[in-house]
Amino acid sequence: MNIYSHHDEKVHGRFGLLIDHSVREVHRSIKPSSHACSGHSYPLEMGDSLATSVRHTSEMLFDEVVEMHTAPTGEAMRADNIRGYALVKLDEFKPRVNCAAGFWSMTCTAHADVAFGITVRGLDGILFSTAVGGTKSADGDAGGACEAVAGLVANAIELATRDALERMAERISNSPKLRANATPTEEKK
Repeated sequence: MNIYSHHDEKVHGRFGLLIDHSVREVHRSIKPSSHACSGHSYPLEMGDSLATSVRHTSEMLFDEVVEMHTAPTGEAMRADNIRGYALVKLDEFKPRVNCAAGFWSMTCTAHADVAFGITVRGLDGILFSTAVGGTKSADGDAGGACEAVAGLVANAIELATRDALERMAERISNSPKLRANATPTEEKK
């Protein structure tokens, strides 16, 4: 990832990460919108790949990341020395593909729109909230029996996800309010 930050260090402190089920339960069946390869559909099961990408991105941003399954109370945050927690939701996931028949072969263009909503809450309320997205495409040959289309769709999704998560990382890393809250009290003196 290419993260452009005004800071050399991670956001200080221990943060919880709450990944919404929308990130973990992505299922689609993609059918080309064109006549070429329209006899095929491509089932898409993302499994834990989006959640894993979100977790890895978070680990690049915060000193320590603790994955959670429910939002913690203020008491639980104090007890576990957690400065805040990030809730990440999948706002948009829209892959699509269009193929065209050429003289010798078919070519396809896959597009993917991926968007996340991120809210970081601290003991005193919301510290940071934003939405980030990425739109990317991948071009290539469809293969003899349209078997290469799934790889093009996967490539477009990977590129769009990386783009969205890079934007998320940049916004979190450069958030003055989030960094001010995460600075240990003794450093503020």
